[in-house]
Amino acid sequence: MTTTISFDRVSDIYDATRGLPPGISEQVTDFIIKLVSPTPDTKFYETGIGTGRIAVPIAKRGYSYTGVDVSEKMLAELHRKLEGVSHRLTAIKADATSLPFDDNSFDVALTVHVFHLISAWKQALAEIRRVLKPGGILLYTHGQANSTSADSDFNLQRLEFIEHWRAILDGYGHPLPRYGASEEEVLTELQAQGATFEIQIAAQWQVEDTVGKLLENQENKIQSAAWAIPDDIFTRAVKDLREWSLQRYGSLDYILPQERQFKIVVVRKWA
Repeated sequence: MTTTISFDRVSDIYDATRGLPPGISEQVTDFIIKLVSPTPDTKFYETGIGTGRIAVPIAKRGYSYTGVDVSEKMLAELHRKLEGVSHRLTAIKADATSLPFDDNSFDVALTVHVFHLISAWKQALAEIRRVLKPGGILLYTHGQANSTSADSDFNLQRLEFIEHWRAILDGYGHPLPRYGASEEEVLTELQAQGATFEIQIAAQWQVEDTVGKLLENQENKIQSAAWAIPDDIFTRAVKDLREWSLQRYGSLDYILPQERQFKIVVVRKWA
């Protein structure tokens, strides 16, 4: 059975919990525009357009932008952002594995934090290739974890917190589920299909969250991987995480900083 995770349940808090900081959003937009050098005729496409955190800033600059998403509530948030704004953005509810577009329809395709949520990700990738024009460019960004410099010494304490949460769930026999592909699997598939790619860093920034904030995020099931954990197990696991955190850090106000980066895999010679 094909699984594609819908974000209906967090549509109202999605931008607050996953949105890019204002200055970083502009930086990413500028980077993408410079990278693809679009003309007024360039047509952008995005699988998993969501609330439009990537799409809206590009569309506001006048470019044609089309996207699909399985979540009606996420799309409603996107359309709300566009009220009163002149744009050429079309966002529709559709399945990433069966796109309602003709072959060779778009010049630039984007997929941002999506393939880890789609079990039939190879079919979704094939659909992007189908609708992308010959010589078109795919801009691929994997998941939130993969857009973080996890190996940096600066991030070690944050990584410890995440790994301990995973260990608690493993101990209850309910490891965080994996729905779709890893970044390595996607890149291996692209390479096997004859694509060439390069990795670009569009932006880098730092966040400073308290232990209390991170615990609150877990308790509110901000991350989609937590949605599959049974409620009784989840309640006990969060209680364990809170007790461990207080023992480990001494205070809920203890700050666990993190360096983040918006990494884009620029795929060429594929479509």
